[in-house]
Amino acid sequence: MAVIILGFEIQTILLFAAVITIFIWNLQKPKNLPPGPWGWPLVGYLPNLVASLYRTGCDPHQLFVKMATQYGPVFSMRVGGKVVVVLNKVHIIKQAFMNPRLSDRSRQHTLDDVGLKEGISSSSGEAWKQQRRFTLTSLRSFGVGKRSFENCIAEEAEYLTKEMINLKHISFDLHYLFTSATANIICSVVFGKRYGYTDSNFKYILKLLHERFQSFGAIQLFFPVMKYLQPSHYKHIQSNISKIIKFINGVIKQHALSRNRENPNDYIHDYLNEIESNQEVGRETHVNIQTMPVTVMNLLIAGTETTSNTLRWSVLYMMVYPEIQKRVQQEIDSVVGRDRLPRLSDKDKLPFTSAVLLEIQRIVSINPLGVPHTCGDDTTIEGYYIPKGSMVVSNLWAVHHDPHTWKNPDKFNPDRFLDKDRCLREREELIPFSTGRRICLGENLAKMELYIFFTHLLHHFTFKKPNDSKSISLKGVAGIQHSPGPFLTEVINRD
Repeated sequence: MAVIILGFEIQTILLFAAVITIFIWNLQKPKNLPPGPWGWPLVGYLPNLVASLYRTGCDPHQLFVKMATQYGPVFSMRVGGKVVVVLNKVHIIKQAFMNPRLSDRSRQHTLDDVGLKEGISSSSGEAWKQQRRFTLTSLRSFGVGKRSFENCIAEEAEYLTKEMINLKHISFDLHYLFTSATANIICSVVFGKRYGYTDSNFKYILKLLHERFQSFGAIQLFFPVMKYLQPSHYKHIQSNISKIIKFINGVIKQHALSRNRENPNDYIHDYLNEIESNQEVGRETHVNIQTMPVTVMNLLIAGTETTSNTLRWSVLYMMVYPEIQKRVQQEIDSVVGRDRLPRLSDKDKLPFTSAVLLEIQRIVSINPLGVPHTCGDDTTIEGYYIPKGSMVVSNLWAVHHDPHTWKNPDKFNPDRFLDKDRCLREREELIPFSTGRRICLGENLAKMELYIFFTHLLHHFTFKKPNDSKSISLKGVAGIQHSPGPFLTEVINRD
């Protein structure tokens, strides 16, 4: 029997209340926001978003491409109480990310909840400016981004190729080797040393960094509601961060004991010197002992998985397209020969090799949604109102797969980066390192690493699918990055 209140059934009252709540919720939508779905009270469009991803089997960047066809290249939605604006065209992203009001980051609640300060990647305003300025100056002082740093990368490439030659297996997974090699480049700058690939401490920190990429996503990082919706997962993320920071703090303590103020030989020594100099003159700064461990973590993460995953994609595509691999090897052999290894000075004479690397970065879009920006103050994008606190997401996947820019965008075609004279044709629509004021500060280092590792690998080896392995898949694994799934490769020594 239905409960009657003032002549109305309770079900009718509840339905009426729900309709009124949703109506009021939608009235709260600021005028002239970019078009898009608004969602439900409190949780916004999040349930619909999760349901759409599950129903379609799409990754978030692919779903956003579909939504852009319905709502336009700039659309918005509310997720967990936060306005999220998604940009899907290169000229819009470039214009937006040059806007100082769109240069902030959302607070990472996973850091707040374990009592850590924001590092260089997640800080905003003056804190970000000070840390970025110091970090760029410090890294450059150790040669990062300069041609002189080539020797450091080439040396690590030799360690990598020797390790591969010494392996007795016919086929193997290259993931750990590539991660070790790329991690050693940033470790040589930040820690002042490289590690042997079997070093237990090295294997431990690489495991933690890999876990971070496996379990983290933008939703867990930036939306505090997820701590209540996925409490066990959220605790795992916090535990992972705590372990990484504990390891880094141990390294910092060792550096504090061995520091030579007059001759710092790595980033941590330089950071400790900067802290001491500021303390001596009583200067308040965001380059301090509280922000230091998180900034070091940011550098390790940025300098390891991105390049490693791109190299894995490179090998995978060479396996799938052996004719492209052969053309790269022929070009390297004709320019470099077999008696020495490729150098940066050879790059201008290797246009097809460079085109292959650019096409790989385009088609895989390793960071498909970039790193979200936050609107620091009310502003506009393409005439739309963007309120303070909004999250702004750049759909780099949409940019790199736009059929109006790239003919047959899902086809792997390095020749799209060559002109009619077979010279390299760089494309301004390719922005794998993002763009604007917060463009990746390791862009030059990453480009140098990719070129040296890739050319050294193809100078030494031919990669092919093992006869007894399953078919090769080019479908990536979604997460913070668009990573290749596990695969085995047969490595054939060309010498």
